[in-house]
Amino acid sequence: MKTFLRAALLAATVITPAMAAAQGAGTGTSAPAGDNSNNVDNPADIIVTARKFDEKLQNAPTTVAVATAATIDKLGLTSVADISKTTPGLVLDNSFGRSGGDRPVIRGQANINGFSGVAYFIDGIYYSGSLADFDTYNIGRMEVIKGPQSALYGRNTYSGAINIVTKTPGDTLSGRVQADVSEHDRYDLTAGISGPIGEGLGFIVNGRYFKDKGEFRNAFNGGRLGAQRTGSVSAMLKYDDGGPIRASLRGNYNNSKDGQPAIFATSTYENNCFRDNGSAYKGVGRYFCGVLQPRQATSDYTRRFTSPDVDGTRTKTFNAAFRIDGDLSDSFTITSLTGYNHRIYDVKLDGDYNGLGFQQGIFGSFPIGGGVYSVINAGAATDFTNSTHEKLRDYSQEVRLQYHSDSLKVLLGGYYFKQKIDNFDDRVLPADALAQAQAAAVIQFAQFCASITGCVRAVPGTPISIATPDRNTTYAQTRNIAAFGSIEYKFTDTLSLSAEGRYASEKLEQSLQNYVQGQAAPTPVASPSRTYKRFTPRVTLDWQATPNNLFYGIYAEGEKPGGFNGGLALIAGVPTFDPERSKTYEFGNKNTFMGGVLVANFAVFRTEITGYQLSQAILVTNPATGGLNQVSVIRNAGNARINGFEASLSVKPNRDVTVTANYALAASKFTSGTDQNYGVLLDAADNGLIDCSTGRQFAAPAACVSVYGSIVGKQIPRAPQNTLFVDFDWRHPVGGDLTVFAGANVNLLSNNYEQVTNFVRTGGSTVVDARLGIEGRNFKLQGYVRNAFNEDSVLQIIRYAGDDLRRNFIAGLRPARRFGIIATAKF
Repeated sequence: MKTFLRAALLAATVITPAMAAAQGAGTGTSAPAGDNSNNVDNPADIIVTARKFDEKLQNAPTTVAVATAATIDKLGLTSVADISKTTPGLVLDNSFGRSGGDRPVIRGQANINGFSGVAYFIDGIYYSGSLADFDTYNIGRMEVIKGPQSALYGRNTYSGAINIVTKTPGDTLSGRVQADVSEHDRYDLTAGISGPIGEGLGFIVNGRYFKDKGEFRNAFNGGRLGAQRTGSVSAMLKYDDGGPIRASLRGNYNNSKDGQPAIFATSTYENNCFRDNGSAYKGVGRYFCGVLQPRQATSDYTRRFTSPDVDGTRTKTFNAAFRIDGDLSDSFTITSLTGYNHRIYDVKLDGDYNGLGFQQGIFGSFPIGGGVYSVINAGAATDFTNSTHEKLRDYSQEVRLQYHSDSLKVLLGGYYFKQKIDNFDDRVLPADALAQAQAAAVIQFAQFCASITGCVRAVPGTPISIATPDRNTTYAQTRNIAAFGSIEYKFTDTLSLSAEGRYASEKLEQSLQNYVQGQAAPTPVASPSRTYKRFTPRVTLDWQATPNNLFYGIYAEGEKPGGFNGGLALIAGVPTFDPERSKTYEFGNKNTFMGGVLVANFAVFRTEITGYQLSQAILVTNPATGGLNQVSVIRNAGNARINGFEASLSVKPNRDVTVTANYALAASKFTSGTDQNYGVLLDAADNGLIDCSTGRQFAAPAACVSVYGSIVGKQIPRAPQNTLFVDFDWRHPVGGDLTVFAGANVNLLSNNYEQVTNFVRTGGSTVVDARLGIEGRNFKLQGYVRNAFNEDSVLQIIRYAGDDLRRNFIAGLRPARRFGIIATAKF
């Protein structure tokens, strides 16, 4: 914490963020329509569309951070996760793999499963899925809009929205080829061409090939983990002849194949707190307390499938968008946005991360003589292999009418969204699956015996078998219909009030098939549909005190949708969960000093959350197999509060030097709520037994269910309280059109926790990157180093159940130091 305070004080005295260098010296003039200023890094020229119309960033009374194409190029950023590190209050990483569900966190509003509170948009159109493999060369600018955006952006934006504005065709023919080559056999090749093809009609085409063979070594067989490969192509046609009609058609196709991610698992025997003297744990801790240290990852994925060539994840994504704007008069404009997404996603991953193949549940033991213990075991081994096939299709349509005059702006809109997701289990066991399960059981029983004083040998009480793989299928459908609008009125030339609102009705439907391989597929069983209706408002008062100083206050409400838990959750009695809602109060201030030499932007906020959606792992008996399955369910566990502060500072002391920095604080805590797993830990804490000594959660059944533990005062998991980014950039012309440059930046994150118990933490991290190069009119050559000092702390942790289904934890490894070179040619 002291490090963060010192760094924040230093930043506050000198600087601003690389992304908020974009938040610079606006002067109060209105922005032109059809912004194409993304290839410059001049703060005065940055245009945003955070409020659904074009305006200069420094004059927008909302907290939004922007990374332009120039910023992305300057820092050599190759992924959306890289860009997120330059943004105050945004945390996003892919340490569990690119298809592991990148769950961005804005202002501390994090979750583990279920819907994210942050939605992605491409050119203002809702985008389903991950952006982990998105080609950053396509990005004209990326806007990170903070705080609840449900009023104008709709579903899943209750903590913020990320809108990628893609590059548009230029007025002259131009092209670019770039190669990024670095250690560990990592190659990133991009190319693009753009130009006019007729009066008012232009085109742009980009392509990318990315390959990373994986830098991490597998402790199981010495092979590589973390391999990634992507091929993508995107294209746009845009029509704008200066008349009343403007239109664009965009398409993007991505084909990604990734190998087993570099995820490690701890052992139950490493648990160091809440020791359980019962028959299952025999004095071993039920939990781990402290910083989880990284270690080599282990995976036996090569033997888990019928062919090692089918392992990993395969994702094919196609999305298309059509936009048309029509000026009905000088004051009225109508806009139509049509979007389509289609994704096919195949997963074949080892899910226990320990090299044992299959897991044997251990529930206790008893001596049978001569140092031999009979283990009460599950018999049927649990297969922690993830093997699914998923198809996603969605369609969206938005129409809005806008009016503007000198003192009044009005927007009225309608929205329709429909999504279908079909998910199929498709596990096929290898021929030697039973032999693998029996060999794994021998190792597990030996480990269990070693934890018991006097144990010579442990034998299974039930013969080892292996369950027939599931063929469960889930068909889910979402339909969202909404009406939204905004009105802004200028009382004076400097004082304005705006009100936004959206009324939305979202209907969720789900049907299930639960059966196993070899059985005939039963008729799908429909769950009761759920419909959520909600009005979400947002009110802003802003005062342009001077052309270079803006003050604003915001009240906003947001909602994260409720939904269905998985099929087996029905058996557990947790079929659905309700929406999570938030209210945010915010005050902000944007300032430009000395003609743009110094830009200083600040915001303070308070967010109140009700119905926090908490993920919990429970064991459920699968009726189709009789075996135990670990199921993650979501329930509304309680309420929380977040108090925050953000500062974005930028200083350019001379023409060669720009120093940029940002800092964000998001201090979160639960104000009410309980957690089942925490209750079990507290039950064990007093006498080392799970005997309901702390109380019973339910009067019936007679079996002990420990009273749930209070999480009041605990921090929201996966949400570091402090983030800091500082960048130094030096550029100096050396004659002709040549410029030499050098730069470095540091990114600091404080601890974050794996769950609401707040016992396992990641440890803080400090990552330093540096760059050096030369560029001219038509070329650029840049050398770089990522993670120069080999920071290795993990980024996030998941509470898990491995090692004979007792508690353990998993985490993804952070990429180590990597040197590389970027060569770019342009015409």
